[in-house]
Amino acid sequence: MKKIIILVFILVAVTLSAMTTTGKSKTNKSAAKTTSITGSVVDEITGETLAGVSVFLEGVDLSVYTGFDGNFEFTDLIPREYTIKTSLISYNECTSKVHAELKKKNKVDIRLKSVAN
Repeated sequence: MKKIIILVFILVAVTLSAMTTTGKSKTNKSAAKTTSITGSVVDEITGETLAGVSVFLEGVDLSVYTGFDGNFEFTDLIPREYTIKTSLISYNECTSKVHAELKKKNKVDIRLKSVAN
């Protein structure tokens, strides 16, 4: 009976060890093939950062809002060209294109024009 318990324990330990190793290698491969896009949104005239701007990536249906500092970030993106649309009440919508590449800082600075101007 002791031999069976020890055998089951060893099998469970080997299985868990194999699962942990496999998971780590998949994560590393996945991280190596993705990139990110960061940026900031400011008022075109004043240069003031704009909080609460809706930033949308077309074709992948991802969206975020800028923080109090006017910054935004999209992570785990496949390297390719993206179209970014921004929207904020009292400002004209803006469309920008960015080619997201691996191992490169993909930074986009967007300047929105107020509808009042």
